[in-house]
Amino acid sequence: MTSQPIQVVADLHTHTTCSDGVLSPIELITKAEQRGLQALAITDHDNLDAHRHLRDVGYNGPLRLISGVEISCYDFGREIHVLAYNVDVDNANLQQYEAFYRNDRARRAEEMVANLHQARAPISYQEVIDEAAGAPIGRPHVASVLVRRGFVQSIQAAFDVYLDVGKPGYAAKTPFPVAQAVEMIHAAGGTLSIAHPGRYFTDPAMFLPLVKTGVDGIEVYHPSHWHVTREFYRVMCQQHGLLVTGGSDFHGSRDYDEANFGTFGLTAAGFEEFASTIASRHASVPKHD
Repeated sequence: MTSQPIQVVADLHTHTTCSDGVLSPIELITKAEQRGLQALAITDHDNLDAHRHLRDVGYNGPLRLISGVEISCYDFGREIHVLAYNVDVDNANLQQYEAFYRNDRARRAEEMVANLHQARAPISYQEVIDEAAGAPIGRPHVASVLVRRGFVQSIQAAFDVYLDVGKPGYAAKTPFPVAQAVEMIHAAGGTLSIAHPGRYFTDPAMFLPLVKTGVDGIEVYHPSHWHVTREFYRVMCQQHGLLVTGGSDFHGSRDYDEANFGTFGLTAAGFEEFASTIASRHASVPKHD
């Protein structure tokens, strides 16, 4: 992928060992500081554990941290990920959601293991649990086991051969509509952005119903978006009054992660608009004693 000819100051899409990343929360923060970033959103899959950990250890460095989570939705006949920002990590409904999806991810992993046995790639559920090391289980953990056991040569190959939609090892998530995620996150004082929409919607007309669910923004800048894709979604944000977001989707486990980190995200002007919007959204939510 070609990099953006802009100076990125904020990466709003990253992952740690609390989901399927390879760096701990503090290691990721250190890396962001070294890259000269001014702001970072850790958006682990379906959990806010990284932010609770950082709160507990009392991080007080120069980096501005944005609480975030990447929510796994299944809607419009496909998986759709939604990035939520500036949420209350102690919100009861969010914690309920986290518990639900941790259980659903375990159920899904068991189904994937059973499917892989049928596909003559027998791995054990315990191997997947060990790979996750306490984090909510995801397909990358299953993929890592497949690589280690020699059934495929790379994580990408594991998805291409076994784990993508329509492949023999795939197991569907429990449906969770985007509109339900919108309601939950807005109630928690957060702001939502559709993650890497170019992955899901090759037909732009299919994206319009998603805009009507009440989302606040679109992840325009992402490594999977070419220039034309970025420009299309940037214009869509302009037309519909939506917030522009962006990030590297850093995991640390893929060849291109290193080059993308600090390259994809928001400029100073873009982040200023983003920060102002999420602060306004958070302030407008009634506080309950």
